[in-house]
Amino acid sequence: MVLFRHVAKRMLRKKGLWVFTFVAMFGFALVLSFFNSTSTLSASIGILDRDGGIIAERLIAEAERFGPVTRLETTAEEDTFLEGQDIVLVIPERFTESMLQGETPRLSFSATEGSDAALIEQALNAHLSRERQLLIASGYDETGFQTLADRETERGYTVSSEPFQESVTTTARTQAFLGLLSFVMMSAFLQFIPLFVADDRDESIYSRLFAAPITPRRYVGSLALSFFAVGLFYVLMLLAFSAVLYADDIIEHLPVLSLLFIAYLGSCLAIGALIAVAASNREKANIWQISVTMAAAITGGAFIALAWLPDSLKVVGRLLPTYWFNAGVADMYAGKFPLLSLAVLVAMTGVLFAVTVLFLKKKPLTT
Repeated sequence: MVLFRHVAKRMLRKKGLWVFTFVAMFGFALVLSFFNSTSTLSASIGILDRDGGIIAERLIAEAERFGPVTRLETTAEEDTFLEGQDIVLVIPERFTESMLQGETPRLSFSATEGSDAALIEQALNAHLSRERQLLIASGYDETGFQTLADRETERGYTVSSEPFQESVTTTARTQAFLGLLSFVMMSAFLQFIPLFVADDRDESIYSRLFAAPITPRRYVGSLALSFFAVGLFYVLMLLAFSAVLYADDIIEHLPVLSLLFIAYLGSCLAIGALIAVAASNREKANIWQISVTMAAAITGGAFIALAWLPDSLKVVGRLLPTYWFNAGVADMYAGKFPLLSLAVLVAMTGVLFAVTVLFLKKKPLTT
């Protein structure tokens, strides 16, 4: 209890942490809302369509919302594509066929400098994410896909009679927001234990927390449990804020989402504990926690949806908890219970804490 109060008081005094969390959440929500309302964007778009299928044609029609579209000839030289165009999109061969087979073909974008071009690229990628939801709902049947696609409205797909009964646009935005929250959460919690251990070691606090000196393993274990208890409050805060922004998509899945956040919290604290005991000084701890956080975010779907990540990045991402959190969120919105993601996160937490205990046997904090 003494250590819990010690952790809670110091966390509340970390004003930078709370400012970072709230600013990041508000900022991400604002950016996603801005991406979702791109009807005022304008750019000249050149499209080289090497496919000619139904999904390619629908992508071209979507692009026409953002400015004049010019069909480029396949005989044109590559270096002439950008002449007079703000953004050039190349749709590869077999694009529609690959989508209908459940694959994720990649588009080729080229753009001149300018924020509108970047936002339009994001909007077109979001459009394809919605198309993929329709393909899933139609069982990858072209006729069924066309039937569902005909019900499109200006604000996205609202197919109330199909297996997915929420707006696909809103769901995609909610998943993107939760992915960004996974980055915020790891950024915050991965530094807690290393910084606390470094501060306590410098000030010899951990030897005075109890009536008698405590062992390094008991100290780190108690610290992790205290952070987990305080971290639950942090998780509840994130869930409450998310529910305010995206009520329907959050509240309906709140029990499963809570399990994912709690399992993810445990894995973040486990990584933090390992960094705390392995780093010999504060500088190394900072370098390691920043490196792990950014690697997990880039390869785990925090910045880019997992469906669009290259397979090479996914291989790395599967070794880190952010990937499994966002994979669990994707499974949840696909109507599946994320058992695998939860199991991997729990197993990852156990393995990391076991490694931390073994490390402390060889190198106690007091030496």
